[in-house]
Amino acid sequence: MSAGARLLAWGRLARLSLAPSALADVAAGLALGGAGALSAARETALALAASACVYHGGMILNDWADRDADRVARADRPLPAGLIAPRTALLAGLALVAASIALASLVTPRAALWMTGLAALVVTYDFVGRGPVRGPLLLGACRAANLGFGVFVARELGLGYAELAPTFAPLFVGLYFVYVASVSMVARLEDASSAEFPSALPRLALGAASLVLLSLPCWHASEGWVVPHWGSLGLAALGAVGLLREVARSGPWKRADAERATGLGLRRLLLFSALAALASVPARGVEIDGTPSLVSGTHSLAVAAAILCGFPLSFALRRVFPPS
Repeated sequence: MSAGARLLAWGRLARLSLAPSALADVAAGLALGGAGALSAARETALALAASACVYHGGMILNDWADRDADRVARADRPLPAGLIAPRTALLAGLALVAASIALASLVTPRAALWMTGLAALVVTYDFVGRGPVRGPLLLGACRAANLGFGVFVARELGLGYAELAPTFAPLFVGLYFVYVASVSMVARLEDASSAEFPSALPRLALGAASLVLLSLPCWHASEGWVVPHWGSLGLAALGAVGLLREVARSGPWKRADAERATGLGLRRLLLFSALAALASVPARGVEIDGTPSLVSGTHSLAVAAAILCGFPLSFALRRVFPPS
């Protein structure tokens, strides 16, 4: 196998096309914890790198754990196709997870403790996270802890305008858990044993995910419940409408329906992160070093815009490294 083919196989195994989503979690968390402003470039870069390592290491370990089942259901994946040796994949996955903790330790020792907990959740999901309830709950916890890692690092280091004490930042971590767990429950139906199944579960799950998206503009990281800004509300509605169309569908669902709805939900992970970043604008009327919050809020807008740029990047990466 050529070097290029081997790199493609590793990129697909690690799900490189999903990297923007993992990095967006931490970027949004840093914005929430720092009231919109990102500073301390070294620590920010280390936090993003740590997140990328634990995410892609977890993806590799997940495929390693599923290698026997994939020989039947997904024989074209790198491990069952024989493109990468299982032992090599296992060592690479473990090395990346260990690297995530090492990188977090360069931020602060307590950041390393947080990343250790996140790594434990990831490994637990990979090896015992099966089942229609346990799996989605564990996956939701993994993604929520990744967002929370950014919030924690910002508060730990006093990044940006962290002195404004974004009291409600943990709320976004909880909402992210609900969103990811809901979408994951639909994703589990892709492997349903029957060709058709009742639509109650996917409707309820997608309805919950839609409500989470629509509620995000109504919350501010520092102020709590606020009158939603029309821009954020429009962005949330744009994301929710596709999910609500699936909720409104009549009749039983098929596996193809679950696959389509899961794709819709996953593509909105970046939207969630962008809306969370927008909610990190410093409180209205507050001046920071003599600068009105309206001006300092441009940092939040910049983070949200950078996260939304992940859509075309992820799409381009999918052409080279298919996510499935």
